[in-house]
Amino acid sequence: MNASRADCCGLHAAIRLIVMPQRLALPLATALVLSSASLSPAAAQEAPISLFPPTVAEPEAAPETEQTPSQPESTPPDSSRPDSSLGDTPQYEGIQVDQLEALDSESLGILEPDFGGLGRDAWAGSDRGFVQALIAALPGDPASPTLRALTTRLLLSNAQAPERRDKAAGPATLADAVAGSQDSTFLRLRAERLYAMGELAGLSRLLDIVPQRLDDSWLAQARVDGLLLQARDEEACTQVRTVVARFPAEPYWARALVFCLFSAEQRDQAFLALDLLREQDPDGDPAFYGASNLFIGGEPDGLTADTATPLTLAMLRVGKAAPPAGLAESGAPLLLHGLAAMDQASALDRAMAMERLVQAAILPGAALAEAYNAIPFDAAELADPLARAEQAGGLRGRALLFHAADSENIASAKAEFLIAALTAAEAAGRGHAMTRAVQPLLETLAPVLELAWFAPAATRSFYRVGQFERAGAWAGVLRVDGLKNPDSQAAYEALQPYARLVGGGEPLAAREIAAPEIAAPEVGGGEAGEGGASENRLLLAMILSRSLGQDEPAAWPGMLDGSAGAGLPPLENLSQLLALGDAAAAGRRGESVLLAALVLGDGPAGDAHPLALGYAVSALNTLGLGREARALALESAFDAGL
Repeated sequence: MNASRADCCGLHAAIRLIVMPQRLALPLATALVLSSASLSPAAAQEAPISLFPPTVAEPEAAPETEQTPSQPESTPPDSSRPDSSLGDTPQYEGIQVDQLEALDSESLGILEPDFGGLGRDAWAGSDRGFVQALIAALPGDPASPTLRALTTRLLLSNAQAPERRDKAAGPATLADAVAGSQDSTFLRLRAERLYAMGELAGLSRLLDIVPQRLDDSWLAQARVDGLLLQARDEEACTQVRTVVARFPAEPYWARALVFCLFSAEQRDQAFLALDLLREQDPDGDPAFYGASNLFIGGEPDGLTADTATPLTLAMLRVGKAAPPAGLAESGAPLLLHGLAAMDQASALDRAMAMERLVQAAILPGAALAEAYNAIPFDAAELADPLARAEQAGGLRGRALLFHAADSENIASAKAEFLIAALTAAEAAGRGHAMTRAVQPLLETLAPVLELAWFAPAATRSFYRVGQFERAGAWAGVLRVDGLKNPDSQAAYEALQPYARLVGGGEPLAAREIAAPEIAAPEVGGGEAGEGGASENRLLLAMILSRSLGQDEPAAWPGMLDGSAGAGLPPLENLSQLLALGDAAAAGRRGESVLLAALVLGDGPAGDAHPLALGYAVSALNTLGLGREARALALESAFDAGL
């Protein structure tokens, strides 16, 4: 008889994640693609592959006739969909929200599973108070595009709100139903996190379906802020005039009304309202009072990147004033939308805002391509883009390299500009953004032997965006060229960890993983030396592969001499890591996504400890989120300089 989790291992049972084997369809454009070994994922073996030690007991299997938390009532998102959308910006156009199908007011969402939602039972088995604490603790500007997009989809999902475990026993009453229909706490908390993360499109769609009976002052304000950031002032002011009488004690609405009166050129009423506001709220928002100087012929005063709000940005836009210095670099994500809509902002500032939004997978790469090309360059820069881009550095240099690649018709010259642009962006932490921006340009280049020197960059880029067939074709170029060119063979070998992470290639044990040609942070930094850094890269690759359910021999690097692991980041958030293992083992999908986001924090995924990454990837894979698990594994590999 199997011992229960509590009897066998107690708390340690929480860290047991059994990664169930899954197959990843991987049609390849060439037979020379990833390796001479079978391209079927190793995960297709019959036995489950565990990322964690066999001394930790796995949860008991429940009888098949019973419904358990690990057996969701609704089907989770299909993890077998094509991976060409890895890292894509969520799209909300065309989504039809059937409010009659809403489970209750707290559970309102715009995404069903067919459109990226995580299922109506995403919160099944989770405690309301615990989930609300997790949502409130989410980072406002997470660096991981994969986890940001997944968290956004969760918060926008049409899913039954979690129940409180401290709720009194007994059947629900009519009073309970009425109270639940008027409660917006959970809905508002989700909206607040979307607001903080800058997810303007999804947040606006969600707020559009909130019934008026649930509208509190903050939800109404968030709706108006979203319209102002999109320069939809007339619609915003219609909302303001409708809502201001409902919340007379809230200073925000008095300030918004002043803006609307000035925008409508009702100057007498605007001056009166402004004077009254100064009397009633003299210590109110100094940024608003500073921006209001524009309406009396003065200059804005006291506005900084830290004090700017959607309303003050709208005032600057209408008053034809420049945005605060540093807003593009350090402003809150939501404000970047408003900055991008300001004609008086410099082209560099608008491009910086777009670059941050695309890096975060909030906007598509085409938006960044347009912003790069909107930057004016002089004749000297256009005559020698490589040298001038190196001299200029920063965003201007990256934009110049993109512009040169976009304008070039000769394949070899285009490839040279693309390598320079991708390398510069990777070094600046903008690799995802640049890869998305140049993706259409990459697709115009054919994988031919004459461009074998470009093949490593092309392969890595297509892996990053989930175009595995194109990546395989370019890897095939390296393999053929490697028959006579040792450099190409070495580059081909260096790419094998990525081939393994997408389900092909050979097991990684005993393989030396060289540093990539494109600049990226090293796993373990410089403290471990090149030998230790190579072992750390192999260690990370093996953990990620095992987390995806693929078999790797238990020949862990440095196992006998302890050489691996030097210089690795610390293993932090241990209690959250244990909670993640417990939630994933119990099938609590939404809770697991939140814990994965918290475990990896607000930095790049590759900065986390390899075991933390392993837990997060394995948890997503176990819960049927195979696409997202693979995307996170690839993202981590790129971030860590695999």
